[in-house]
Parts: sequence; structure tokens; C-alpha cells
Amino acid sequence: MKILAHNSPTKFFIMGIAVTLFCVLFIGAVKSPPPPNYGRFQLQAWATSPSEGEAMVGAFVIDTATGETKTVFSRLIKPNEKSITYKNELKKQFIKIK
Repeated sequence: MKILAHNSPTKFFIMGIAVTLFCVLFIGAVKSPPPPNYGRFQLQAWATSPSEGEAMVGAFVIDTATGETKTVFSRLIKPNEKSITYKNELKKQFIKIK
């Protein structure tokens, strides 16, 4: 008496499990690449709307080694008027930014 026939669904089920385990073991054995190194300083931008029709935009720099954050640029944009720049220290070194 044959337990597993030639085209039995059980045979294909067991073969599927075997192939899946084989793939999982070999894919898991591959060493993943290290996380990307973005450098010590990162520039982040921000924007907000302080009142109707106005926009405040800016940027700050993050020192990833110390966690220190400094605002390097901020500007208030008003409709139909000239925008007001409060701070522009984009071309300064990090230690010279106030």
C-alpha cells in the first residue's frame, strides 16, 4: 500500500516546506550590508504657518556625534510683502554658529 501517491497533495506540500526552509536558511546566511554612513553633520529643513497666509521656513544642523542642534536659517514669508530673514548662517562653520 502506498502512503504517498505520485501526484498526491501531501507530496507537494512537503516539497514546498522543504524548498521554503532551504531558501530561508540560505537567504538568512547572507551577511547584510552595514547601515549607511551619512556623516557627522546633517541638515534638516522645517516649515510652519504662524498665522493665516504666512509661512515660516528654516533649517537646522544636527551634530550626530554630540546631539547638538543649531538653527542656521529662518525666514518669515508674508503674502504680497517682502520676506524677512531672521537668521542666515548657512556658510559658517558649525562651531561658529550661535
